[in-house]
Amino acid sequence: MRQYVTHQLEILTLRSLELANRVAAGQLPLIDAVDLAYEAAVWADLTNTVGDDVVQTIIGTAFLTARLP
Repeated sequence: MRQYVTHQLEILTLRSLELANRVAAGQLPLIDAVDLAYEAAVWADLTNTVGDDVVQTIIGTAFLTARLP
């Protein structure tokens, strides 16, 4: 189970980075991108498995490190 959760967190990280880069490129509004990432985490049950704080930290870090246009 631990390996599965680790894999899901890796996917959330990568997808959050992709969304953040789309925001930085002006292709997607910030609020929509964050909502998409968070809803994906809820759908994958990560908010219950690892907690809301971990999910929000992953998403927030991704958006802080997004490439600038």
